[in-house]
Amino acid sequence: MSRMFAERSRWFLPVLVLALVGLAAPAAAQPFGAWLALTGHPTHGYVRIPANAALNPTGAFTFEAWVAITNSAASADCRSIAGKNWEQAWWVGLCTVGGRPTLRSYLKGSTSQRNGGEIEPGRWTHVAVVFNGTQRLHYVNGELAATFSETGPLTTSADEVRIGSDTRWQFTPTGAINEVRLWNVARTQTQIRDNMDNPINAPQGGLIAVWSLAGNAQDVVGPYDGSVQGAGVGFLTFPVALNCGATTATAHCLLNRFLITARWRTNPLPGSLTDGQAQTAGCANSGSGLFQFFSPNNWEIMVKALNGCGLNNRYWIFSAATTNVFYRMEVLDVQAGVQKIYFNYPGPPAPAVTDVNAFATCP
Repeated sequence: MSRMFAERSRWFLPVLVLALVGLAAPAAAQPFGAWLALTGHPTHGYVRIPANAALNPTGAFTFEAWVAITNSAASADCRSIAGKNWEQAWWVGLCTVGGRPTLRSYLKGSTSQRNGGEIEPGRWTHVAVVFNGTQRLHYVNGELAATFSETGPLTTSADEVRIGSDTRWQFTPTGAINEVRLWNVARTQTQIRDNMDNPINAPQGGLIAVWSLAGNAQDVVGPYDGSVQGAGVGFLTFPVALNCGATTATAHCLLNRFLITARWRTNPLPGSLTDGQAQTAGCANSGSGLFQFFSPNNWEIMVKALNGCGLNNRYWIFSAATTNVFYRMEVLDVQAGVQKIYFNYPGPPAPAVTDVNAFATCP
């Protein structure tokens, strides 16, 4: 069973939670609670948000979402993450460009196509598209993946907003979408990084709407509620298990409940795909372990899980690394079905992680 979890800890081992959608989403975990699951084209299921002028920001714009889309480069097409008529206004999606699964955006209709940043198939990825008045920016997992000159104002459309579709491009992705946010301000890279791993459930300056998709299509901060349309659409969550089994060649099982994996990248291009799977390199005890990227005698990450339930009602995750390459470390609490992702950005030495609020899943 431990090997099954190690190999299948991506989004696509969920279980239906239609009877559990009333559960509160734990803080600081990705995805946040349940998520929108789509079987993909030719099945057409999506979330519909009725048209409103507020959903057409023109002076500044930020779109954010967590996605796990399995459409591969071989499919050679485009799939809609969300849109408001790509021929007239804005659209964000995944397209195959040069054989690579690429983040594409339109902000001013059909002549405004921009491509930049790669969305790793089947792996939870945070994407953001920003317009700040003079530039359009694509972010992938908090990295600035592409910058384009752009003038305003942005164009508008009287069409509805669709998540997982578009009124002019009804090609639903195969996969999952979670925590969709729309702003009428240009969010900075620091703001995106600092907030992408925390759910937003209260109004903020410049925030138009948040469709958390944690079991429904409601706007959790405003009046722009959506509704589920079509077929092949539902809400899913991670599976749960009594324990995560034994540590394997690619996954540590800590405290008998935290399945931890990591992937790394040496490609210096921001927003590009990861290069390889980290390998375990020994386990000091049931609560800590090591990962190596390149060779067994070259350790890269030390990670430990601690039971802080008696102190702040949280499980803690600490890590330290001896590397300056990009990596993502995924921690899955298999007993609660909750995941947390930690990113290290390339360049400077990796900072330590001391997350004492990691998992609100006690006991």
